[in-house]
Amino acid sequence: MRRWLRLTACLLCITVGTSGCGGSYEETVGGVKIPIPGGMTRSQESGIEVSLPGFGGAQAAYQGKLDPDKVIEFYRKEMPARGWQPNIGLLSKGGMLTYVKDSTTVIITVGKIDSGTGMTIIAGGTQR
Repeated sequence: MRRWLRLTACLLCITVGTSGCGGSYEETVGGVKIPIPGGMTRSQESGIEVSLPGFGGAQAAYQGKLDPDKVIEFYRKEMPARGWQPNIGLLSKGGMLTYVKDSTTVIITVGKIDSGTGMTIIAGGTQR
């Protein structure tokens, strides 16, 4: 019985620790590690990878039930904390943010969709 309780407690800790309770996780888009807010998951759609001499990049789509403004707020805090410099931002009930680090640019677009919030991340640059 004790063993079963320990197993249940461990599984509960793992479940709580990995659920979308405001945490975040990282995904690699075009060779670039990008933070993703908890509650946003990669779309079933396949991403696009581009590789040309001197340039490489990729695009990935995400969706979730978060408010678009919360996603924008997440990136406005998280990207500079990871050394990304804000470049251009267009905001209105979602919007577009761009960040630059070294020779890489990340473009994040966020907007309302029927099932919640949609987000597209494009990451690319030179010297790949």
